Amino acid sequence: MTNEKAKRDKGPGMAPLADPAHIGDMAKGMMRAQARIMDAVLRQSIESIDFLKTRYEKDRALYAALAQAEDSQQISAIWSEFLAGATSDYSAEAGKLSALAAVTTEEIVEGIDDEIKVATGGTPRKRKP
Repeated sequence: MTNEKAKRDKGPGMAPLADPAHIGDMAKGMMRAQARIMDAVLRQSIESIDFLKTRYEKDRALYAALAQAEDSQQISAIWSEFLAGATSDYSAEAGKLSALAAVTTEEIVEGIDDEIKVATGGTPRKRKP
């Protein structure tokens, strides 16, 4: 009898079966983990889009300034200023995205870990605000 119960308590691959009384909690926990992962991924996407929007506005301003330039010296000065600003902007953005990628990776790993805990009957960690 004990062997029969043990067989029923395990699913394919010897994973424990979900307790029907806790399936709702399990689903909520998995949704929270998924939301955590997607929040991190979308934050990174939003940062990239914001950066691109700002850069495109600066590109537009460059061409407007070039169209108003009166001589080659002015054109050279406009281009020099633009390239210095672009180099600085891209360098700063690379640093931001690198830091954000590290946070995103951590959130994904912790989110997956929380999903596994919930799926196997455990309790996910409390998320830091």
